[in-house]
This record gives sequence, structure tokens and C-alpha cells, in this order.
Amino acid sequence: MTEEPAQKIFVKEDNSAKIHCESCGLVKTVHLQNTASLASVVRIRCTCAAVFPVRFEYRKFYRKATNLEGTYQMLFDERDIPDFSLAKKTINCRIENISMHGAGVTILGRHRIVTQARLILGFTLDNPKRTWIEKTGVVQLVEGAYLGLRFDEPASTDRELGFYLMP
Repeated sequence: MTEEPAQKIFVKEDNSAKIHCESCGLVKTVHLQNTASLASVVRIRCTCAAVFPVRFEYRKFYRKATNLEGTYQMLFDERDIPDFSLAKKTINCRIENISMHGAGVTILGRHRIVTQARLILGFTLDNPKRTWIEKTGVVQLVEGAYLGLRFDEPASTDRELGFYLMP
């Protein structure tokens, strides 16, 4: 018997979350009291008797799963930001997910990036305009080829990216 994938439920700052039953379509807002004692995956029973697993996500901002080609470069000096003109860019990473404040990036090939390193990340959105985005940031997480990058400026200052991130 295969395990049913858990539905991601985003918990707001007031500890409320909307749970959606895929069997009957019921959407119910719940208020979580003691979130620290909850298991990573919780089984929920709906009023229609359906039982399904959910995973509570405690993020301030929605994170969108993506599969975008990108290019990055280490920044050693803020005045030395490279020119990512379309002719010069080479694909050396893949943007796995993106939010208002950062991105999850998989580096293609070997790297020596460590936490607190500064990067500039460039990528083309898969929107109709094929918008080119450049963001500078600080590496917060390194797990093998996967990096967690926190942007210097939130995406809310970038209209195209903010629109792209709307759920």
C-alpha cells in the first residue's frame, strides 16, 4: 500500500489554517493551539468521513515550486556586480522554488559555496513575458548541491516577480 502524499497547509501568523477536503470540497478554517506538539504530518478526518494527511507549513510567505534555468555568480565586492546580458549568461543552476524573500537553488556541477556567501542570481520566469530577474542575496542553507538563498530586497519591490508569485 502506497502512502498518500500529504496536503501542504500554510499556517498564518495568527495560527489559523485553511484545510481543504479533496473528497467533498469542504474548506474549513482551524485555529491551531499548541503547534509545537504537532507531528510533521497529521491525519485529518473531515465531516464527510474522509481521512487524509496534511503537513503544516509555517512560512511567512508563500513558496512557489518552479523549475527555472538560472545563472549565479559569487559576489566578493558589491561594486563588482556582473553584467548578465543575454549573450553572456550560461545556465549553471536551477531555481527549484521561490518566495517573496528568497529562492531554493540547485547548483549544476561542483561548487564551493558556503553559508553567508553572497551571490547574484539571474533567471527567466516562465510567464508569458519571459521576464528576466536578477536578485542579490545571502546563502542561508547549503545541503550538497541545494542552496537556500535569502534575497537582499524582498520580491515585493519587484512587480513582475510579485505578480508571478501570486498563488
